[in-house]
Amino acid sequence: MDNRTEKHSPQKSYLEKSFLEELNYKIWSTKGARFFADKRLKSKAKMSNISLAIISAYLIIAGLISVYNINQDDQVNIYNYIITALSILVLVFSQFESAQDYKLNAKIFHDCGLELSELYNELRIFKTLKLNVSEYETYNFAKNISEKYQNILNNYHNHAPIDYDMFLINNVRYIKELLPEKVTKKNIRKVKINYYWDVYGWYTIMITVPPIIIGFLIATGE
Repeated sequence: MDNRTEKHSPQKSYLEKSFLEELNYKIWSTKGARFFADKRLKSKAKMSNISLAIISAYLIIAGLISVYNINQDDQVNIYNYIITALSILVLVFSQFESAQDYKLNAKIFHDCGLELSELYNELRIFKTLKLNVSEYETYNFAKNISEKYQNILNNYHNHAPIDYDMFLINNVRYIKELLPEKVTKKNIRKVKINYYWDVYGWYTIMITVPPIIIGFLIATGE
């Protein structure tokens, strides 16, 4: 069961239309959220690699400072401390990031999105082209699609809340009629900030803080 999507089901007036309409929204929104999860995790994988490379470069640079004795000899302890600290940081950071399996999880979400796309297309074709279909046939079709949808969800783990939120704010034209409170200017700005922090925030800190600390220690040690 996709609890995230269920939690943000369309408002009552939409649900009152028909089960097919409700199912249409569920598949559409879940599909979109899974593709956003794929995009987010690919971005995090890229930022992780960049951050690790830059931190490693900091480590080499700090080591060269002491090797070439760029500053006075009484600064050696500071440089050695910086090198040790960066070495520990690189080790911990690389271990943590490796455990996240961003690329693998991104592919999993992408595959899920593709399966949901096929199901969504099947539903759209039925809704668009059905002619002289009995209620019994409609019932069987809806039941079959619902079971397929549930089976797909059972085979994959759920996306993060931010993925569903990003789906909503990127479909304002449709969502404002269903969940207007989710696509206000204030909420859109909040979601974008949360998304930026999730994807770039931690890595931005990892990239910018070490050189600031190094510069500060060098300046205060002179």
